[in-house]
Amino acid sequence: MSDNMLDKIYKILIFSDTHGCLSEIPFIKNVEEYDYILYLGDGYEEVERWVIKNKLQDKFIGVTGNCDEKPQIKRQKLIEIDQIKIFMTHGDIFDVKRDYKKILSKSKDIGANIAMFGHTHYADKIFVDGIHLFNPGSIMPRGRDFASVGYLEIQNNKILQLEHLTF
Repeated sequence: MSDNMLDKIYKILIFSDTHGCLSEIPFIKNVEEYDYILYLGDGYEEVERWVIKNKLQDKFIGVTGNCDEKPQIKRQKLIEIDQIKIFMTHGDIFDVKRDYKKILSKSKDIGANIAMFGHTHYADKIFVDGIHLFNPGSIMPRGRDFASVGYLEIQNNKILQLEHLTF
């Protein structure tokens, strides 16, 4: 592997629960700066059209949520970026509105470093038992004054940043 690949910083945009309001996200205007775009469901068809229109298929990885009607698209995926394992799900099938026990258990079972989920519309980030549990929030926040997406940076098999970008 070349030195360039060792020093590569992967920049990843994460969002969920767009529910038809994708154009409200200011961060999508500069999508060329991201290496990956991860979508966690509820609004999948609109996001898929946007991905195709902007020729982002090579950067896009998505799962569907409980409000999506795309049975051919998986509800959960385990991906790997620079040896960091990321479990993606909408979260409803793991009852994340109640607690994080089920999603944490699943993440441990599959060896994930990060579990990403939406569904609640609340931005959240905690670190439990060596696993980052991360909800990017929503552009339609419930009971909050701000909308949010997630941002992840990975370099040399390490998580440099995992944070919320608010607007």
